[in-house]
Amino acid sequence: MNTIPLSSYNTLKNYHETTQKLRGFFLDRGFIEVDTQSRRSILAACEDPATVSTYVFAGTKWPLPQTGQMWLEHDLLKNPEIPGLFCHTTSYRDEPNPIAERHLNMFPMFEFETHGDMTALQKLLEDLCMYLDLGTQDQFRDGDYDFIADYYNTDEIKASQEMNIWKDFSKVFFLKNFPWHTHPFFNMKKNGAHAKKIDTILYGMETIGSAERSCNVDEMRELFHTISNGMYAKLLFNLFGKDRVTKELNEFLSLDFFPRFGAGIGLTRMIRAIELSKQERGQAPRITSTTTAHTRQQLI
Repeated sequence: MNTIPLSSYNTLKNYHETTQKLRGFFLDRGFIEVDTQSRRSILAACEDPATVSTYVFAGTKWPLPQTGQMWLEHDLLKNPEIPGLFCHTTSYRDEPNPIAERHLNMFPMFEFETHGDMTALQKLLEDLCMYLDLGTQDQFRDGDYDFIADYYNTDEIKASQEMNIWKDFSKVFFLKNFPWHTHPFFNMKKNGAHAKKIDTILYGMETIGSAERSCNVDEMRELFHTISNGMYAKLLFNLFGKDRVTKELNEFLSLDFFPRFGAGIGLTRMIRAIELSKQERGQAPRITSTTTAHTRQQLI
């Protein structure tokens, strides 16, 4: 299995080629590109509360953005005639214990939002993986979170289980239907004890996080206050004040909702997957743990 630092894959050429491929895929489907990075939002802090960092701009404190998904949702809901939207985001995740082979505290993301349900979401993910030459549909596998957790005798699927999924199932695996104890984000559609969420695990690493969105305002409001055992809402209230947070939440929940889904693609991890796929096909030099910075520069 691969133990190369993520940064080794992100050459100038690889980044350019990957972003252009992603752009082409979504432009061909009628999506439009929008700017989210320059817009400030408290709800742009969407991950584990322990990874949120802040900055002060014009005397006001904000979270360093972790996603553009809330703005993509806002723009799609305000403009339902648009087939879909995508954006480039710089995500800031202050990981307390980063693993060099898996984590970067700052990294580029490619995010999208469009109309449809979870079935349409998985179909789009499959089409995207084939478009990026990551495999053919008959090579792809999927499975419910509970089944995979039972298979590995664990309650929570972590890095080691993701690597084993590569070995035991497929290099492209769609992990579906996350139980609520895994703390899905509050805007994900609820289906009983699970969220309609799909993580695309490429070569043993979660690379695309995606979900069908909720249309149930009361449910989203309740989940906002209870995800991560209530720590997410508590952290935002403590950092930015309950009034500010509640105002922004209410503005989002006042929108007219319809079935939709979205995703965030970790670009460095996607570049890694594409390079590993090329290596399998003999179309790229193999990067090793001893690759020097000079050698990596030559690979540009």
